[in-house]
Amino acid sequence: MDEVINLNVGGSLYTTSLSTLTRYPDSMLGSMFSGRIQSARDAQGNYVIDGDGPLFRYVLNFLRRSTLTLPDDFRELDLLAAEADFYQIRELIQAVARLREDQERQGEEARRQAERIPEMEFVEVEFECASGQWIVFGSADVLKRIPVVVGSFKDGHTFKSRLTRSEEYGLNLPRGQPVNRVRLFRETSLLGFRLACTSSSGGDERSTDRWVFAREVK
Repeated sequence: MDEVINLNVGGSLYTTSLSTLTRYPDSMLGSMFSGRIQSARDAQGNYVIDGDGPLFRYVLNFLRRSTLTLPDDFRELDLLAAEADFYQIRELIQAVARLREDQERQGEEARRQAERIPEMEFVEVEFECASGQWIVFGSADVLKRIPVVVGSFKDGHTFKSRLTRSEEYGLNLPRGQPVNRVRLFRETSLLGFRLACTSSSGGDERSTDRWVFAREVK
């Protein structure tokens, strides 16, 4: 039958088995409980280890399962690394090192994401007050997906002939054809665009009003 061992680790009491403590024979615990290192006991007969009491629970769980399991909010990895080195459990030392590398890699990725300048796509709408001309600037793919723009042309062939293969394109909507501005803005917003800025130049009946919509390219 496996011997039950009571431990006093820095004032914290633990109960485990001899086979667990000697799972890694080359470790300090393996030497201690195989008789190669003299062991001290307290007044209650518990084996005394001058280690970090609360952190020993993770060391002991590693001895039991050979897997390092820590809570999501664990913030004492450096202290655990020192304890792993103190107990000379090579496998635990390696597990802590791998976890630290993973956390550093995740932290670096998070920093890169935070510093990333998002790629943006824009739609610009202009209205020339003097001529009543509407002009919509954007990619051909986006313009094809705005129904009020497509519907401003009498037939699909005319609309398609106005588009080129270039990525960004300025499309003059037919003069004399009324454009519902609210509908134009709503349909642009439904594509994920949000109003970024507005401007007006000229300041009189010859002014040109502009609206710029933007969305992040995923």
